Amino acid sequence: MKFEIEVKAKITDISTIVSKLGKIGCALSEPIIQDDYIFNQKGVDLNNHEHNTPVLRIREQNGKIFFTLKKNRSSELDCVEKEIEVSDRNELKDIIELLGFEQTVEVHKRRRKGNYGNYEICLDEVQELGSFIEVEKMSDEDGEKVQNELFEFLKMLGVNKEDRVSIGYDTQIWLKHNEK
Repeated sequence: MKFEIEVKAKITDISTIVSKLGKIGCALSEPIIQDDYIFNQKGVDLNNHEHNTPVLRIREQNGKIFFTLKKNRSSELDCVEKEIEVSDRNELKDIIELLGFEQTVEVHKRRRKGNYGNYEICLDEVQELGSFIEVEKMSDEDGEKVQNELFEFLKMLGVNKEDRVSIGYDTQIWLKHNEK
């Protein structure tokens, strides 16, 4: 089984990153608007996600609706991901809630995507959080090993170690609203 393994970093200058990606032959898509509705099991402590805790997402993008299940392995950015397109967002929301999940956060972003070799690159402008670059690889290898490889790629683009982010946008937004 292949896993979605990624690294993510906060960036301040998107145009410099776009330019560097262009120089290595990575063209980016037109912007895509993604609205994500994240569901966690009732009673799960979002300050301390355990491994293998399922997270469900409804994503609206370009007039389509996608249902995603993510289950982390070694971290939030190393997980099993399964996704299907669905036709009825409200019916899906009802099903998710009947399964004992509750909506915990919304993530709204503008994304541009590209590919470089077997990497998928995303430049994201996330409401409430700012701009990020994400590099993802589908692999059955050790998650930490692949994340180190992906971060070497980000370093080539000028990303610094201190800009690296180890949690997803959903957790970042949840923490922003729930820190005491």
